Amino acid sequence: MGIIVAKFGGISLSDAETIRNTVSIIKSDPSRRYVVVSSPGIRSGDEVRITDMFYLCHSRYTNRENFTEMLDKIEARFREIVQGLGISIDVHAYMAGLKKDLFLGRTQEYIVSRGEYIMGKIMAEVLGWEFVDAAELIFFNRDGTLNQEKTISTIKSVLSKVDHAVIPGFYGVVSGTNIKTFERGGGDMTGALIACALEADFLEKWAAMTEIFSADPSIVKSPTIIRNITYAELRELAYMGINVVYDDIILLMEQSGIPTKLRNVHHLNDEGTLITKELPADKKRDVVACIAGRRNYKVIQIRKFGMNKAVGISQKVFATFTNRNIPCEHYLSGIYQLSIILKNPMFDLRRTEIIDELYKAVNPESIEVQKDLSLIAVVGEGMGTVKGIFAKVFDALAAAHIKVRLIEQGGDDLNILIGVYDEDFDASVKALYDALIVH
Repeated sequence: MGIIVAKFGGISLSDAETIRNTVSIIKSDPSRRYVVVSSPGIRSGDEVRITDMFYLCHSRYTNRENFTEMLDKIEARFREIVQGLGISIDVHAYMAGLKKDLFLGRTQEYIVSRGEYIMGKIMAEVLGWEFVDAAELIFFNRDGTLNQEKTISTIKSVLSKVDHAVIPGFYGVVSGTNIKTFERGGGDMTGALIACALEADFLEKWAAMTEIFSADPSIVKSPTIIRNITYAELRELAYMGINVVYDDIILLMEQSGIPTKLRNVHHLNDEGTLITKELPADKKRDVVACIAGRRNYKVIQIRKFGMNKAVGISQKVFATFTNRNIPCEHYLSGIYQLSIILKNPMFDLRRTEIIDELYKAVNPESIEVQKDLSLIAVVGEGMGTVKGIFAKVFDALAAAHIKVRLIEQGGDDLNILIGVYDEDFDASVKALYDALIVH
């Protein structure tokens, strides 16, 4: 029997009905042997997430405010789920324990993690599977970073002895028994670590919105859905804000070589999107997979005669930003000019100070700050091997009367980066989509 690690988001677990649907999905394939769950999601747009309720409970207790009303709402929500499923779990006992934990000064991360913990207990009871606490599997170092080696080794040791298990996502343990939560995508990271440790056939991510479109559907009408994409391509898209899978998870899964399937809980017959290290031989597609971009960049143009012959200028420029913890996202250099492209709001707060230091460090002829820059990435494996791709890009933008402010090709042949004015962003995406993806 194969191994599929299936991670289900909060929308899949929001009430008894959605949980029954999730159970049907799990049981439809016997290879789904390890399930990672989130805290129950919202049922309507104005509802407060259970995770946020836990945050509020801890905040109100810390500020010596009344927190019992929020705790009662959490209990009512979980009791409704348990009663709807017809299972025997004492929700009140969990809430009483949580109240005691607050009085004992348990950390915010511990309190917030109880949503996943209780949901894991519920799902294990419904499935009749073993519950394995993430605190027994996921380990962090004292500085808050993941101890991946210990985590992978422990997961392999513990879960290899368990045929079927439910594991709560989002958290692990640091310094013995202290609960530590992931900063983002915690449930997905839990699933990825388990898939890697067990050398699973697939990692499945089930959610309400999993589609990766070839362009932003708010800009391009009915863009095509990408059915096959590589981890490297997805990494480029993550930089442009398409965070269907977070970049640290992408890197982990790419290194393991284990495919990830993105599936929609509302459309069970939809094949979803398959993410692999390399495109399957029978799933080859046109080189361009997606057009994606972000607005509101700034360009700092530093001009100095003989810059190409001077030693150490680039290091001095970068040090000015590094010393203030401001990342330079891109840079372009020429004989007399160095252009730094960034998006960090800290630059605006310290602009005068930074410009003054650049003048002292580099002694340039001029420094100019340009705003309203949008960056658009044309993403696809093997971009550098396609003849005429730059011509198509320029022709498409010229036909739409769009001025190109900069253009750059990545050294890994995965993308072409185009800079345009913010006001031309939507028109540029449409023009590039029509020229490079629509046939």
